[in-house]
Amino acid sequence: MKIGLKILTVVVVALLAGGCGSSDKGGEDESNYDGWVLTEWKGGDALAGTVYLQLGEDGTFTLYQSIKTFGYAKYTGTYTISAVPEAGQVLSGTYTDGTPLDNTYVVEKMTKKELRLRAQKDGIVSVYSGVTIPALVKDGITGKSLRMTVETKAFL
Repeated sequence: MKIGLKILTVVVVALLAGGCGSSDKGGEDESNYDGWVLTEWKGGDALAGTVYLQLGEDGTFTLYQSIKTFGYAKYTGTYTISAVPEAGQVLSGTYTDGTPLDNTYVVEKMTKKELRLRAQKDGIVSVYSGVTIPALVKDGITGKSLRMTVETKAFL
């Protein structure tokens, strides 16, 4: 009887301990996310490099990208998301220097965890995962004088 009681006690304690665990499987607090990182492009992994995107509630965007460069190039501008019949929500915008975004994008999904954009010109899908953009990216070395190429403009 004592052995059965000890086993039952161990089982109950194990069940209670397991029930008290966090329901957050990823271990990250989504409420701290301030942007997204490009994780998939053209149906595969992102290019050899890193692209971060922030969309401000005030209609501004910041794009940090490190593709074939040292550090991060920082690009800023304004954006709008408009309802377009037959397309849904469409993101368009202009860089600070007045250059329009290379494309307009159908917003297929937009949550703190994921942003899916489909380019209207060629249908390329960009998938971004929610992140807290590291301070070293925001405040670190940037290639401010770098010019975007056709290849890098495709991300936004």
